[in-house]
Amino acid sequence: MELDDTMKALLKDLGMALHQALTKDENVKAYTDKIKSNGYDIYLIMEANIALDKRDDQSEGSLFMHAPDGNDEIRLSFNQYDADFLASLKIKPDEL
Repeated sequence: MELDDTMKALLKDLGMALHQALTKDENVKAYTDKIKSNGYDIYLIMEANIALDKRDDQSEGSLFMHAPDGNDEIRLSFNQYDADFLASLKIKPDEL
């Protein structure tokens, strides 16, 4: 699917918002400061796969919890770090 400039800008803004959520989080800052104080530099490499599906109607969108091709259900498994990250984004893992 070819995205127009507006969608490209929105996805770029989403990436920046996720980056800011991580860098501004007090828990993340506390842990990174501890790691740095032990003489290490930190490099976070994160990959996010975001699939878009254009709706035909103007109804509210949905968050799909399956593979983009729709064939495989995603098996959700969260550890405490996952749950804390989702909570920082105002997502409740128990409601997924």
